[in-house]
Amino acid sequence: MIVTSLGYGYTSSFLLKEIASHGVKCIGITNNTKYYKQSSLENISIFPRSNTIKSINKSTHLVVTAPPYKNRCPILSNYKKVIKDSNIRSILYVSSTGVYGDHKGKWVHENSVIKGKNNLVNKNRIKAENSWTSFCKKNSLVLNIVRLGGIYGLGRPNINKDIFKDIIVKKDHFFSRIHVLDISRLIVNILFDSNKNSCWNLVDELPTTRKNFIERIIKLKKVKVYNFRNYEELKKNISDPKKKFWQANKKVSSQKVKKKFRYTFLFPSYMEGLKYIIKNS
Repeated sequence: MIVTSLGYGYTSSFLLKEIASHGVKCIGITNNTKYYKQSSLENISIFPRSNTIKSINKSTHLVVTAPPYKNRCPILSNYKKVIKDSNIRSILYVSSTGVYGDHKGKWVHENSVIKGKNNLVNKNRIKAENSWTSFCKKNSLVLNIVRLGGIYGLGRPNINKDIFKDIIVKKDHFFSRIHVLDISRLIVNILFDSNKNSCWNLVDELPTTRKNFIERIIKLKKVKVYNFRNYEELKKNISDPKKKFWQANKKVSSQKVKKKFRYTFLFPSYMEGLKYIIKNS
């Protein structure tokens, strides 16, 4: 088993360490030179994009974390023939829970209606998911789509005094998040059991408002100076792209992946996750 991550950044750096710890050879592809430093694990190699074709041809499994470009997935557009002719038999595409769009604060699961097309970013994600589904079906490849909630972990969010200025909040508006270490462990489970096509929501067990999330940081950091601003009072001055961020209200369920892998979260909610981050940063 050789896993290549096409797109290597914050999440992939944690993910490949987790995969490699099981003795699997891992390759990361990126043009970001800060990641070129040799990993402490001998079975992880990081290469520039010019090595993409060579890496695909060496691999058995692909993890695609590269975001859509305009209205397509650049990996599929540029390398579909290479993938088709390679030894790749399993692909994991990293998407976002943003594809669900607005569900008025109700719970959503993997079979919920996709309503994210009013947001260009989410619309492109949906197109990319559909393109990978079609390609993999046509070429008899196993496809797992993982839809990530908001990602946080060491260094994310960047906790400095500026984040406590004019904190925009909206009553009863929920977001679902997940710690990067739980993402890594869950994707490893999916990769090692990747013999069927499926879709997975990767989020923790407690959707929360932005206010509650920031209040947890304030308490842990003992912040004295901060101020909250109501979205309804500010929305006239908020750009349309940022407004869409506040127009999709939902609680995302991770029951499917929990039950399938009998998974216990390292950080069941932001309460434990933020405490760990602040203690270790």
